[in-house]
Amino acid sequence: MKNLKPFIAVSMASLFFAMNTFAAPTKVASKTMSKKETAAEVNSVSQAVLIDVEDRQLMIDNNGQALVVFKYVITNTGNKPISNIQWISAYVSKREIIHSQNMQLELESTLMPSKSLTINLQIPFVQIEEKFRPIFTDSQSKIDVYSIDRVVRFNDKKELHER
Repeated sequence: MKNLKPFIAVSMASLFFAMNTFAAPTKVASKTMSKKETAAEVNSVSQAVLIDVEDRQLMIDNNGQALVVFKYVITNTGNKPISNIQWISAYVSKREIIHSQNMQLELESTLMPSKSLTINLQIPFVQIEEKFRPIFTDSQSKIDVYSIDRVVRFNDKKELHER
């Protein structure tokens, strides 16, 4: 019986030691996974940037020229600073493209992750086909704006393309 107590104590200590060494790698592995998740590489333009049109209005500039102004909100949804964004805006009404325009936004200061910027795009009426101008002037007409063929350039000069 005297020899049994030390044997039980050693067995219990071994068991606790084995349980602790078995549990430790799972904790380390979960920490490693979370670091990899936060450093995940952005693989598509849709993961890097969101281009949204919030509003449109009519204006007359200082020269008396009629303009349609679209308010764009551009958000960096990725994890790297953005220095340049290019896209084509397609303006659609009743399943018909009524205007399209190449857009290039060369940023003076970079667009940091989770930050947004607002721009007002002015389209002179003379650039819109005459048959589609009434759609732009009617505040009740629905115009959907689609961003296509997008390119995003990051500060590190890497680019993502979406065709």
